[in-house]
Amino acid sequence: MLERATNPPLDASRDLESETAVPLTQIALRRLRDDIICGKLKPGARLRVGKLRDLYGIGASPLREALSRLVPLGFVVSLERRGFMVAPISLREFRELTDVRKLLELEAARLSLADGDDVWESQVVAGLHRVMKLRANSAGKMTPAMKEWEDINEAFQETLVSGCSSVWLLNFRRAAYFYAKRYLRVCLSAAAIRDLQKDQRAMADAAIARDTAKLQSLIENQLERTYRKIEASGKLQ
Repeated sequence: MLERATNPPLDASRDLESETAVPLTQIALRRLRDDIICGKLKPGARLRVGKLRDLYGIGASPLREALSRLVPLGFVVSLERRGFMVAPISLREFRELTDVRKLLELEAARLSLADGDDVWESQVVAGLHRVMKLRANSAGKMTPAMKEWEDINEAFQETLVSGCSSVWLLNFRRAAYFYAKRYLRVCLSAAAIRDLQKDQRAMADAAIARDTAKLQSLIENQLERTYRKIEASGKLQ
């Protein structure tokens, strides 16, 4: 049975892994993915297993497996018989990604408002309270407080669509979200990211009122605003 992903969908093939290799592969995957998202591993950079082994303190086999799993997720490119590199980014790709996210986010919002129950409503209210409380303490740089706000805001955005009953849709939506997050982290400051995410109260009000058109408009405008901000940054060709 398909389950909702708590992280971007990963290749579930583990037949050749030992019990000790599985967690190491997952640790390596998460650390590599997070460092690619935040820009520590820069777009187009070669990913040499020897250097990664020294950086993360993880063996070559789990690192190679993790890199292979990141290829279909779009974070890593396999160079035939020459190893791996961080996937490049471009304005054209981000335009396409933004348009795909609109399709996924708007449909997830529609189904969430149609299917969400009283428990879902209470979770939206609780999520809004947490994100607004932490917003006042978030800084203009990616400090621990700002990172905490980013995580809470991400959880709020997921809560909005958690009433959606389509597991496939939610999993694709989450995968696209993580890939788009890379563009934000690479191209924008923490303050700019925070300021783009400013419609939480309006989104929560629309969700609780079951105003699908309003919520979809807020989501679409936020995604388009984000694209325009990244386009104006001048960091992408």
